[in-house]
Amino acid sequence: RMNAQSNTHTNALTESRFGAEAIVQSTMRPTRPFYWSLRRELWENRSIYIVPLVAAVLVVIGTLVGAFYGRGNLLSPNATQQKIIIAQQCDLIGLLMMLATFIVAIFYCLDAFYSERRDRSILFWKSLPVSDTVTVLAKAGVPIIILPLLTFAFAAVTQWIVLGIDTGILLTHGRSLTVLGQVPVLQIQAGLLYHLVTVHALWYAPLYAWLLLVSAWAPRAPILWAFIPPLAIGIVEKIAFHTSHF
Repeated sequence: RMNAQSNTHTNALTESRFGAEAIVQSTMRPTRPFYWSLRRELWENRSIYIVPLVAAVLVVIGTLVGAFYGRGNLLSPNATQQKIIIAQQCDLIGLLMMLATFIVAIFYCLDAFYSERRDRSILFWKSLPVSDTVTVLAKAGVPIIILPLLTFAFAAVTQWIVLGIDTGILLTHGRSLTVLGQVPVLQIQAGLLYHLVTVHALWYAPLYAWLLLVSAWAPRAPILWAFIPPLAIGIVEKIAFHTSHF
């Protein structure tokens, strides 16, 4: 009788466990593993959003310092000159943000798999119910999706903050604010978003894929394995065939 009760209890636990797993599987969306994998990358790699934030803060600080030491052509009586200066400020902010996040993307891809292989944390993540395909897509999604969106968000906010500082400078010196309405800020931001999508996301995607591949394979020093072989092939081609196709 005790054996029968034990078997009944065991069967009940087994059925409840399988029932709970069935409920979880039925309620879990197919995109949930990918979503949480992306969240994990953001949790473990804070440079993804810290570097753009630091770049934005430095730009604002530089603008404030410039406000105390004179703005030069910004205070020019020529409205056209003022418009050009403000537009160049917006363009420069976008360029600085793109450069910062591009460097982050390169080092992130080189370290994405290598660091997990080095400290063997990859064994823990492989024990979770997340496929290798989802893991790779999540890591590729950081430089292709997350970083361009973060770059655009930080750059757009920084541009509006700098425009606010310029407004204060013009008001302080008794200048007209009509020039601010003539600056195509929204067009500049639309061009920035277009550039981020076409160049930083799509055009550089093969580069990110190569860096991720090296990160998953290189025994050590992935940055050397990523750049020295292509550079050597290009040099050999130039010397041997006098071409630069590669």
